[in-house]
Amino acid sequence: MKKITILLTFALVFFLYPKNVFAVDFSIENTEINAYLQENGDVHVTEEHTYQFDGDFNGISRTLITKDQTQIIDFQASENNQNLDVEQEEDLYKVYRSGSDEEVNVELSYSIVNGVQVYTDLAQFYWPFFDTSTESTYHNTNIYVHPPQPTEEVLALGYDQAYDTSNITSDGTVHFAMGEVEDGTKGDIRVAYDASLFPAASLLADKSIREEITADKARLEAEAAAFEDRQELLSRISPYIVGGSAIFLVALFIMARNRKNRRLWEAERSTSSFLSIPEQKMSLSAVILYMKNMAANSELLTAALLDLVRKGYAKRDGESTFIITDSNTDYQHESILINWLFYKIGENGVFTLSDLEAYTKDKKNHSTYYSDYHKWIQAVKDETKNHDLYDKQKGLRWTTAAAGLLLIGFSIMLGIHSLYMWMSFTIFLSLAFILFAIIYQPRTVEGLRIRQQWEQLSSQYDQISEKEWNEWMSDQQMQAFIYAIGTGNKSMQEKSEFLSKNLSPSFTHDTSMQTNDTVMLILIASTLHNQFDKADSTVSATTTANSGGGSGGGTGVGGGGGGSGAF
Repeated sequence: MKKITILLTFALVFFLYPKNVFAVDFSIENTEINAYLQENGDVHVTEEHTYQFDGDFNGISRTLITKDQTQIIDFQASENNQNLDVEQEEDLYKVYRSGSDEEVNVELSYSIVNGVQVYTDLAQFYWPFFDTSTESTYHNTNIYVHPPQPTEEVLALGYDQAYDTSNITSDGTVHFAMGEVEDGTKGDIRVAYDASLFPAASLLADKSIREEITADKARLEAEAAAFEDRQELLSRISPYIVGGSAIFLVALFIMARNRKNRRLWEAERSTSSFLSIPEQKMSLSAVILYMKNMAANSELLTAALLDLVRKGYAKRDGESTFIITDSNTDYQHESILINWLFYKIGENGVFTLSDLEAYTKDKKNHSTYYSDYHKWIQAVKDETKNHDLYDKQKGLRWTTAAAGLLLIGFSIMLGIHSLYMWMSFTIFLSLAFILFAIIYQPRTVEGLRIRQQWEQLSSQYDQISEKEWNEWMSDQQMQAFIYAIGTGNKSMQEKSEFLSKNLSPSFTHDTSMQTNDTVMLILIASTLHNQFDKADSTVSATTTANSGGGSGGGTGVGGGGGGSGAF
């Protein structure tokens, strides 16, 4: 449950965290655009933008992506009738006006050459003032299209965000009251007047477009009606789908908890209450990796080398030298470790800490070091997989993942149809199902038993007396200490060190000989760990991911579009 909560939090942070952390903090509170159609087919445009800045800023930006066969000219900017400096970078216009923590009203003006398309019956102004590439939200947007002279014959259409927002005044001016226009959305406008109002404009095509516009309007109305029908249907069924999914999710958690409790009871029933080293059904390296939830580090590597010494495959020669005495190991990962440490880093079956330092100082060896390290770790993991410690539950996990993916598709439909509350619930449930499918691999009874036995040793080891510890064989003492090193259990390490320094003189010579083996491991463990940790730090490379971006083509009608920003 804790893992699922952490991953859910991470997923939400990933999707909700701002994209531009270091961008200028601003909002566009009000936008008014007036397009004055000229008799020659050009369009004079004025824009008024009200920015609210929080913090320092250098100016505003406006992207104007033209349609085919059109051109933007005479771009100017002003504030309170005072001209502002403008810098153009292709389709991007940067208006310089610096300040801090204030409201700024900027007026822009420009002309669109050939902005009006003239046909035999009608002339249309079909234009995208913004498109999906814009990264800023316009909180209140009003667009006005003015004819060359008053007229009563007007056709007006709005697409996407502009749909059903047009109002026609008595003189033929069309007002698109669009309100809030979110970033990443588009809203093309289309206004048509009688072609006779543009006597000085060139004919674009010898055909009529009235029927095309009328058909487009009918299509949009039909699509809007279908949208409303789907929205109503989705609104009716959402409570049942979300409620049913929530019940299924709760049932999954209850089932998982009950199954875990039954297996825990079975494992506890067969676990001895006496403090002892658990029966070794896996190598000590595999046990340590399993107890560390498959997270490997230099402590595991130190423990693995010490375990080779414990099992008699290697021996210590002096302060920092190890020599292979037997290569016929019990496990493949032990053979891999011997080949890596004693024949690649070391030479001819001899490994020294100076060999390790020299090997890792050469940057040419870094990739090989990590490759061999991960090959060894994978071999240890393969051993744990062979012991049936986890119940894969593939059928249940695939079913849960499928439910999560179906809910993702359903949430997309809800978002498209503006049912945001149900969309939020569905996204949360879909993430929960998918994360459950990824994470849920419960431990088997055997896996729980092994974990309980070693956890019991860890928790009770501090209470062991000198007499009890000395009654253990040297091999058991070494296993306990190697386990403590590999898992990073400082309490167990300190207890072992204390016991090794306070041996009772009444014990036999043989017992002292056995204990000396443990003392030897204790003496060299810290040095080994420090050297492996240093080697890991030396080999680790810091990588920096760089990302960049550029402006793309407009997604509005005719390839046009644009947006607003600040810098």
